[in-house]
Amino acid sequence: MTTDAFINIVRKYTHAKKLTPSMLNELIQRIEVHQAEKLDGVQVRRLTIHYNCVGSLDIPDEPTLETPKVVMQTRKGMRVAYEPAGTAI
Repeated sequence: MTTDAFINIVRKYTHAKKLTPSMLNELIQRIEVHQAEKLDGVQVRRLTIHYNCVGSLDIPDEPTLETPKVVMQTRKGMRVAYEPAGTAI
């Protein structure tokens, strides 16, 4: 099978509302579940999905956008500052 065949299969399911077993069987060859790791106190598990016709795809991490610090003047002499989690000093 070729990439064009895979694209034709994907187009069939473009407007699907629900993931069904037949869709999975047609689109995915196998799913690898990797060993869990703890990063910054959070347990993370990596999955590798091998699609029919095209294999696994490496999707790069999107660079995170910097969240601006928000400062509001609520009344004379009073300021409230909101900062992204993890940035407070």
